[in-house]
Amino acid sequence: MASNIGIAETKNARRRSEAASSKAVDAAREEATMAYVEAHGGRKDKLLVSSERPRVRVRADALRCLAVPLQITGVLLDAALDLLRRRQAGRRRRRNGRRVLLGSVEEQDWLEYVSSLPPRTAAAAGHDADMSATGARYLAHDTVLFPVNHQSHFFVAALDVAAGEYRILDSSNYGRRFGPRFYDAAMSKIRGGVARCVAAAGRAGAEADAGGWKLRMVAGLPAQTDESSCGLFAIKCMELWDGEKLERGFTMDDVHELRRKLAGELIFWELNEMQEVKDEIEFMARKMMMMMSSSSPLRNCGDRGPREYMSCLTFAFVSSVTDID
Repeated sequence: MASNIGIAETKNARRRSEAASSKAVDAAREEATMAYVEAHGGRKDKLLVSSERPRVRVRADALRCLAVPLQITGVLLDAALDLLRRRQAGRRRRRNGRRVLLGSVEEQDWLEYVSSLPPRTAAAAGHDADMSATGARYLAHDTVLFPVNHQSHFFVAALDVAAGEYRILDSSNYGRRFGPRFYDAAMSKIRGGVARCVAAAGRAGAEADAGGWKLRMVAGLPAQTDESSCGLFAIKCMELWDGEKLERGFTMDDVHELRRKLAGELIFWELNEMQEVKDEIEFMARKMMMMMSSSSPLRNCGDRGPREYMSCLTFAFVSSVTDID
């Protein structure tokens, strides 16, 4: 009996040690990723994420906003949504029984362009097939989530197709500061583009109806308490909105965690073809782990918490390495 207890305790100790080691490795890779992104953040020529299906291209300068708290770009938001689509496609096709479609920032640009085309012209006719396909895609879903960028501020417009209503998901105080006119201006051309697409798909009277679909603010959303995270809030809302409500709440801590982890999730995404970038970051992470050894001459970060300790190691490592490209 005593022998069996001893064996069980040994196994449990081994599991705890392996779990602690795994967490340390994950922390080192996360810190190495952020250090790598920050080191190359000024470069517009360095591709960090590249995929063909879906087509994703994210350069170092677009990821810098995750290492240095800044507003994220539309390119980065769309890449995060591609990652989200991939994850959710394998797990479920509906939320709360509803068919939910995730739009994109790039789609906003196209809808605004379509809205501006004069009707019954050659220019408009040249886009008939695309508008019809887009409208049919919207009509095949119950909810369409559009990330909207207006005056350098991101929010989400959740179109309830059956109700003919856009529900505005905005975690900032823009609505209180600027009133409904802010969202009316932001959505004017998008509503026009959606209306033309739905009409092109063959829905009778759709252009007149859809062009007048109302906006309704959704109350009680998590509050944004900084000036740079609206794009990250939009990602969280598009992840969790089920057509009626958020599937679960989230806080600024969750948003900060998304900022910390998103760069690594995109770079180490199985579809990212930039293997050289992955290898360089893994090399940095291994070097950081070596620096955690008590025998390392670079270990001078003292007795700190895990994240503060890794940040200290990151600074020491980046300061000591200058030849990584």
